Amino acid sequence: MLKGAKLNPLDWDLGNVPPGVAWGGVDEAGRGAWAGPVVAACAVLDAETVHKWGHVLRGVRDSKKLKPERREVLAAELKALLPAYGIAEVDPMSIDRENILEATLMAMRQAVMGLVLRPRLLFIDGDKAPRTGLPERLVVDGDALSCAIGAASILAKAHRDALMVRLEAAHPGYGFDRHKGYGTAHHQERLRELGASPFHRISYAPVAGLQRVDEALREALHQSLARCASVDELRTWVELELRPAYGRLKLVWVETLRRRYADRLAVLASGDGPAGVEA
Repeated sequence: MLKGAKLNPLDWDLGNVPPGVAWGGVDEAGRGAWAGPVVAACAVLDAETVHKWGHVLRGVRDSKKLKPERREVLAAELKALLPAYGIAEVDPMSIDRENILEATLMAMRQAVMGLVLRPRLLFIDGDKAPRTGLPERLVVDGDALSCAIGAASILAKAHRDALMVRLEAAHPGYGFDRHKGYGTAHHQERLRELGASPFHRISYAPVAGLQRVDEALREALHQSLARCASVDELRTWVELELRPAYGRLKLVWVETLRRRYADRLAVLASGDGPAGVEA
């Protein structure tokens, strides 16, 4: 696990990477939010990029220390100049199923898997290894120390913020564009008035305590699941029935529905082929 002195983050990276080696940084955004996905990003750097774009890279900082406007500009610049980057989301249903730590590590692995250029070394923010299959070095407070991790934090945060703005447009009233899904007083007030949306993490106690659950909806979902006669219909059931209803279901109800989904899938999959959808 690496720690470092107060250097410019780019200099810190260059002091911890062998010459001629492409390296990457991995970070997440949204781990502590009550709503929306957790997003992870991987930013790849190499010597050529540093030589050509070092003046931009020296402005990279932990995304939380940048004003939103500056963060958005830097995110766009990084997408244009980085030799490779990857961004991945894990949605609230998966967060509730796996737990937030496992969902975060899953998003990190997916972000690395999406790279068109595989780095020889990854700096990972924090003290938990995602086990990407590449050499990893854990860096506590890495978004403040490492340029590559800082770049990943900017990409992840800008991506997630834009997504939350779109969620507010599609599901207005919660203020997702303001609080980005985090547990602010305004968010709590809107939850109390509206109940949970399909985008909330119902395994989180503050959300579960303010849900407006619907037992009739639970029964309707059981009935419609039982009527699914093919794997394609199961896919449709997840996307068009379970997901929209998610905020109005208790977590224990969802777990029961998942078990029945798995049973139904086992019956149907032998004839229809693989489902490729997780409930």
